[in-house]
Amino acid sequence: MTTHTSTFPIDLAVRPTTTPDRISPPEPPIPAAPTSEAKAAIPRTALLGRCLLHLPRFAWIAMDVVIAAAGVVLGHQLFVWWEPGISGMSEYSIAVAGVVLATSIILAGNMFGLYDTETLWGRSRIVARALLTVLAAMTAMWVVMHLFMYSPISRRSIATGTLFFLLVSSTIRLLAHQAVRDVRRGLLVIGQGALTGTIIRSVRRDAVPGYRLVGIVRTNGDAKDKSVGDIPIIGDIADVERLCREHAVSEVVVANPDTHNSTYVRAAMACLRLGCRVTDETTFFESTYGEVPVTHITPQWFLAADLKGQRREHAFAKRVFDFTVAFFGLLTTWPLMLLTAMVIKVREGGPVLYSQTRVGKAGVPFTLYKFRTMRCDAEADGMAWCQPNDPRVTPIGRFLRKSRIDELPQLWNILKGEMSVVGPRPERPEFAGPLSNVIPFYDERHLIKPGLTGWAQINFSYGATIADARRKLQLDLYYIKHTSLELDLVVLLRTFGTFFLGSR
Repeated sequence: MTTHTSTFPIDLAVRPTTTPDRISPPEPPIPAAPTSEAKAAIPRTALLGRCLLHLPRFAWIAMDVVIAAAGVVLGHQLFVWWEPGISGMSEYSIAVAGVVLATSIILAGNMFGLYDTETLWGRSRIVARALLTVLAAMTAMWVVMHLFMYSPISRRSIATGTLFFLLVSSTIRLLAHQAVRDVRRGLLVIGQGALTGTIIRSVRRDAVPGYRLVGIVRTNGDAKDKSVGDIPIIGDIADVERLCREHAVSEVVVANPDTHNSTYVRAAMACLRLGCRVTDETTFFESTYGEVPVTHITPQWFLAADLKGQRREHAFAKRVFDFTVAFFGLLTTWPLMLLTAMVIKVREGGPVLYSQTRVGKAGVPFTLYKFRTMRCDAEADGMAWCQPNDPRVTPIGRFLRKSRIDELPQLWNILKGEMSVVGPRPERPEFAGPLSNVIPFYDERHLIKPGLTGWAQINFSYGATIADARRKLQLDLYYIKHTSLELDLVVLLRTFGTFFLGSR
C-alpha cells in the first residue's frame, strides 16, 4: 500500500512538473501562411518534422498498404516451399491475401486514429493505436478467412504480414515521432489568468515540449506596459489576427476571465478561422499536462465533460475487458504468485496476503488483497502512509513494490467486479475522509471503479503531502474524463514497463 504521514499539511498550490506522455495533446493545425520572418525563425531540424505533420492521410495509408503487401509476400516465401501440395499457389491467392490484410488494417487504423496527425506526438499513442489496429484487423481477417479462404498458406502469409506490419509500421512512426519532437508550434496568450503564469513558465523552460512562446496580447486597452516580467506584450486584442499571421501562431490560449467578453470571443473566432487551435487556459492545462487543475474548475466542468464512464455501453465494454484481462492474468501469473507466496513465507514468516478495507465506486467499501510487503507490526503505533525508504517495508517487499508483483492478488478483486484493471487507486476510508474535506472534488474520483493501475500511477510517484494527493486527483480526473480502450492500453503498457524499470 502507498503510505504517507497521518498528519495532513495543507498545501494546495498547483505544482506541475514534467509533462506526461499524453494521450490527447492538441493536434497541430495548419495555420495561415507564415511570413518570411516567421519561416526564418523555424529551426532547420524541425523542417522534416513539419513535413511529416503535413503529410496527407493518403500517404500514410499508402505506406501501410505497401508494408502489408510486402509482409504477405514474405510469408509466402517463408512457408510455401515446405508446405506439401500447395507449392503452386497462384499469384491471385497471394494478391487476395494481401488485399484482405491491407483492407482490414486501413479500416481498423481509421477506426482507432492511427492516421490522425496527433498520433505522432506520443510514443505510447503510436504503440497503443498500432496494437489496437492489428488486433481489430486480425479479428476481421479471422472472420473473412474462415468464410472465404480455406488455404493454409493464406493464413500463414497473413499472419506473417500482420507481424511484419506491426514491427515495420510502428518503427517508422516512432522514427517520425523523433523528428516531430523538434517542431515548435507558436503559442500566443491572450490576457492573464490564474493558470497563464504556470503555462508561460512551463513553455519557456521547455517543460511543455513542442511550443515556442510568441508573447502576450494585452486585453486592457489603457495599459501601457510592454511586458509582464520578461514576457513581451506584443499587441492589443485588436491585433490578434495580424499577430497570428506574422508569427505563425498555431495555438491561442485565452485567460479564463476573458472568455466571457464578446470582444475577446470575436478575436478568438478570428484565430479559429486562420486554422489556430483556440482554448481557455484550463483546457490547455488539461490537454498539455494530462491532468485537471482541480483548484481552478467548478461543478460546471463536470457538466460539460460528458464523462464516458457514466455511459452504459462503455461500462459494459470495460467490464468485458476487465474480466478478460483478470481471467487470463490469473491463468498466466499463478506460478509467479505461488513462488512469491513461498518466498514471503520462508523469508519473512507470518501471513502471505494482506487484506485491507478500501473505498470503491460510489464510496462503497470493499476488501482489497495484496501480497504483504511490510512487517506484521507495521501499524502497531497507528495508521500511517508510506514514506520513501520506509523502514517498515521488508527487503522482499521493496522488490515486490518496485515490480508491482505485490498487486497481483487484486486480479481477484477485478474478477469479482469490485475493481477495474485501470482506474484511480483505491484509498483507505481513514484517509479518504480527511482528504475530501481539504481537496476540492476529491469524492468525484469515486465516480468509477478503482483500478489495479491507473493514469496517476504511471505519471506520479508515491506522495507524502496533501499537495501530492491533489496532484494524483488531477490525474485521476483526467482519466475519468478521457477514459477509453486506447488509454487503458497505454496505461497497461507503461505499467508493464515498471516490471523491468521499477516504479518511479
